[in-house]
Amino acid sequence: MKVNDVGKNSEVSSQKIRKNTSGSDFASFLKTATDTQPSPVSAMSSVSSLDAIFATQMVDATEEREKRKKLLNRGKSLLDKLDEIRSALLMGYISKEKLIEISRLLNEQKTICEDERLLDIIAEIELRVEVELAKLIN
Repeated sequence: MKVNDVGKNSEVSSQKIRKNTSGSDFASFLKTATDTQPSPVSAMSSVSSLDAIFATQMVDATEEREKRKKLLNRGKSLLDKLDEIRSALLMGYISKEKLIEISRLLNEQKTICEDERLLDIIAEIELRVEVELAKLIN
């Protein structure tokens, strides 16, 4: 491949860029900036109150994450118990101890969090476990 006319840039060089050389805007900005006296910093109390608000929000977020984690673990364990019930039914026998263990797990203290969707899912799992337990007990 051959490249011709390498040194020609007449189109670019023919257009001159007009520069503003007066500098009056910048000079006036500098003058106003140096004329004003800096004000002393006196808003330390507002910074500390903001820090307190941010710290509270971070703690709330951490607590909420812990609650979500507990709810997820509860949902997983309940699903595991449902799977155990299914396996036991396929084998033809489920022990009374297993039913007591599952009902004890179901009656544990429930964690409440702000995530309504997660709470709805856990409630559906708990309802399914209750239905299966009711069918097996009767």
